[in-house]
Amino acid sequence: MSDYDIAVIGAGAAGLAAGLKLQAAGRSFIVLEARDRIGGRAFTDTATLGLPFDCGAHWLHAAAQNPFTKIADRLGIRYNSRISFDDWMLFAAGREAPERITEEAGGYIDDVLRRIDKAGAKGKDVVFSDFIEEGNPWNMLVRQLIGQITSHDPEDCSTLDSWRYEEDGGDFPVEDGYGTLVARHAAGLPVTLSAPVTRIDWSGRDVKIETSKGTITARAIILAVPVNVLIADGIRFTPALPEKLVSAFHDCPMGVSEKLAMLLDRPVEGMGHVYGDVVFPGNGPFRTFNLHVNPFGRPLLVSHMAGTWGRDMERLGDREAEAMAVEAAVEAFGSGMRKRVVKTLRTHWASDPWTLGGYSHARPGRAASRLLFQEPVGGRIVLAGEHCSIDSYSTVHGAHYSGIAAARAAMALATPG
Repeated sequence: MSDYDIAVIGAGAAGLAAGLKLQAAGRSFIVLEARDRIGGRAFTDTATLGLPFDCGAHWLHAAAQNPFTKIADRLGIRYNSRISFDDWMLFAAGREAPERITEEAGGYIDDVLRRIDKAGAKGKDVVFSDFIEEGNPWNMLVRQLIGQITSHDPEDCSTLDSWRYEEDGGDFPVEDGYGTLVARHAAGLPVTLSAPVTRIDWSGRDVKIETSKGTITARAIILAVPVNVLIADGIRFTPALPEKLVSAFHDCPMGVSEKLAMLLDRPVEGMGHVYGDVVFPGNGPFRTFNLHVNPFGRPLLVSHMAGTWGRDMERLGDREAEAMAVEAAVEAFGSGMRKRVVKTLRTHWASDPWTLGGYSHARPGRAASRLLFQEPVGGRIVLAGEHCSIDSYSTVHGAHYSGIAAARAAMALATPG
């Protein structure tokens, strides 16, 4: 630990991109990471289930313009460019729902999302839930899908923020793991692991960064940590960050996005690589359950749980959560599924102290707050992370681009003149 031109706090996709940019420019820098690994929310677990499983980021969103698509090609990391969410299926009562039911549900979902987008296109910064029809029988599916897209409930999402998001270009799942892709791309970048930052003192000419491994100084810093960690005061600042900026953090928080994977004895018969939802009968607390079936032909069922539903699931004990997931599999594919689950894996991003959530979305009426993250603080602090992206927030490539921009800004701040 010593003195540097620039210190990067966090080695997720944003911090890694910043570090690579600084390395290429030949600047004096250090990348500090609280965990014992790099990647942040882009993490591929290859040990628990005995095959690659992305605990967080999984899809190359906006793949045609996503830089990681070309990076994957260069590194020989495979992805599926043929599958899409248009292959969605609806399951109930141990079988696929009739086509007319699937079309009815899908049509309503598309209509709600279209009206949300139309409002944003007109510059309206209003709540998603204004466009959900009260009493519609498919509202449970709409709410679940919005949760998967935003990691929030419809009541917490801004139409204008949503409209600014660039989604064209396809969504390709990464076979070898998005976390693997991010880590391979950053190979060779020096990162100081297991070094959580506890305090940042920017009261003097240089910035002092207190870590578990000692104190360092830098002329400028790139703050590339999840926005919910900043909201929770996971790092203390002296002096405190500007009140306007802190309010903006609260205006663009991360919601909840969790996964539960079930390793089966063999892939589900008669199914390809399918995205689906299970509809439960009755009026229980959880009437729908998402299922990603046979990803890349592997014997897996993966559930994505977000928003309030995701938070409730994340708080359940392992046995209770797994039992609910098994019942969803039974509802879709019959009672024989109860004997086919070999092992399960759960994520806990919402309670992970270095993350504390899923991904960001602006609250209704607060879409403009995201613009504040583009501005350096006090001539020494630059922000980076998916929450800093205007049109690619909530994505790995959005974080990546923000890291590159932050590195350029930090180099300008740290250059005497």
